[in-house]
Amino acid sequence: MIGSLFIYWFLKVLLVLVLVFCGYGISYGDRKSFNTYAVISALFYSFIQGMRWDRGQDYMGYYREFIGQWTKENPEFLYRIIVNSIRMLGIPYWGGFVLYSLFLISAILLIFKLYPKAAVWGLPLFFIMTQSSSENIARQYLAISFVIFAYYAYLKGKKKWMVIWLFCAPLVHISALIAVFVFVLLFFFKVPIRKPWILLVIYIGLYFLWDVSYFSGVTDHLSSLSLGDESRMQLYLENSERWFTAEGSITNVLTGKSYSEGRSLINRTLLFFSQIIIIYYGFKAQITDKRLQIPYYFAYIAIIFMVIGSDIEMYARFRHWFIYLTPVILGVSINRTSINLYEKYAVWAIIFLQYGFYGLIRQIGSIPYSGIAFIWDR
Repeated sequence: MIGSLFIYWFLKVLLVLVLVFCGYGISYGDRKSFNTYAVISALFYSFIQGMRWDRGQDYMGYYREFIGQWTKENPEFLYRIIVNSIRMLGIPYWGGFVLYSLFLISAILLIFKLYPKAAVWGLPLFFIMTQSSSENIARQYLAISFVIFAYYAYLKGKKKWMVIWLFCAPLVHISALIAVFVFVLLFFFKVPIRKPWILLVIYIGLYFLWDVSYFSGVTDHLSSLSLGDESRMQLYLENSERWFTAEGSITNVLTGKSYSEGRSLINRTLLFFSQIIIIYYGFKAQITDKRLQIPYYFAYIAIIFMVIGSDIEMYARFRHWFIYLTPVILGVSINRTSINLYEKYAVWAIIFLQYGFYGLIRQIGSIPYSGIAFIWDR
């Protein structure tokens, strides 16, 4: 494996510290200082994330596309335009990754411009929650950027732009239709649930009673289906045991253990309670502010996908169509003035331990499966 482990972790930790600093500045500085903190965080994020080299199984496919070799026979219309534009402008391949990262961080920063108090937690959490997947499935996260821009347009009351952004997302990655469908549904219909208990019961019931092996009986039927072509979805169906069952668990592939075995009891407990916090306090936040219904139910769907699919790759990819607005809900929820001081400290501690400690600090010094290289390591 090429690259320096020290440089990799130095830059990752530096980025988190910068995002904490800028998030604090956005949350507690005056409104005029937003642009300064946004530019600083966007520059650090886009360059540190964008200057990576050969990280994840999809990286080389994107690299070949930037240098003129399509890896897909008929790429989505808007995605083809974006890649062709990067080629024609003479932007180097690493510049394409920087632009993708810049587009993504710019989208979420616009949300924190409207919810500034959420930024102190939400900005670093956004990086921690999405870093590995945004590096690997870059095209999906490029499409996700359009969904986030659509939510920003919704918050600003610009419905035409909301429609335009939502229309663009599946033209970058067709599976964005999943997120677009749920977004539109939540835009037109208010979820008729007035208390969080039913959502908590569903989550807790699935957490303790669901077993990922329940999917195994479906795979025989999936593998027998035919779409009549050589599409990627046809490949998924033909290898359904790999994509839809525990055989496709990322933890299992990397360590030979199950998803639960790959986590300590303390980690599993913290994860359980952190998701309880998102469901319970997030629900209260979106009742108070109706505009938060979309990110709240996106976050809830992401949690349910995690419960029923663990880290099986196909379900993980579905989950990432909904997880990216979770930091907004968390940031808003844990800063609500209606939470008493001791309750707030407990919530802060759980969130920090789950995402700050287990999501970052405990990982420092380890070698990620996606690699540690930057472009200067080629």
